[in-house]
Amino acid sequence: MTNKNIQPNPFKSLFHIIAFILLFLVEQIPLSILTLTKANLGKNYDAYIRIAPIISLVLMAIAGTILFLVFRRAQQFDTIPFSGKTWLTVLAGIVLAMLVNYGLLPFMRAQNSNVDALNTLGQNSQAILIFSVLVISPIFEEVLFRGILMNWFFPNRPIISILISGIVFGFAHAPISNDTDWIYALSKILLGVILATVYYRTKNIKADISVHFLNNFLSIVLAI
Repeated sequence: MTNKNIQPNPFKSLFHIIAFILLFLVEQIPLSILTLTKANLGKNYDAYIRIAPIISLVLMAIAGTILFLVFRRAQQFDTIPFSGKTWLTVLAGIVLAMLVNYGLLPFMRAQNSNVDALNTLGQNSQAILIFSVLVISPIFEEVLFRGILMNWFFPNRPIISILISGIVFGFAHAPISNDTDWIYALSKILLGVILATVYYRTKNIKADISVHFLNNFLSIVLAI
């Protein structure tokens, strides 16, 4: 992301790895509050449904503040304002994202851990599910996986930075296990690469947030 020839500092890299993992956990916690079920909680489920959405929203505000503050310090270049070229890049990004999504969809399993978690979230709070998919996920994930990760790791080697961003993003949505849906993981890796490329080319985090939002919005609309 920058042309400065800076030698890598192993201690700084280790700090960034640890910090990124902690930030990932911070980003995950707000929605994880709403992934418990009646089978888990029994008679306490009704009280949980009343209070858990409020706790989740408060934690979202805290997580968002932390991510934004870290991102402001992490970005190594000045944000370039939107232009006609930016919008063309956004359009190209959403077209590629939809091609990936629907090109690989027939080969994916109907269920996986990420889809199951979203289904549980929707059963507990449909409003927060929609808010998360359309607002929170596009903002939080782009700030974390693009805005922070790409500025912390290999900022002088954009191809490596883009690939790492895509791979980490993909396996964050489809963790490696004996039951991993590898086609679903591939779709998320490719989506991550597309979003990372949009960020790199536009130098504006709002551009890849826009692509992410449109991708999620169109996925919901076309699924209805």
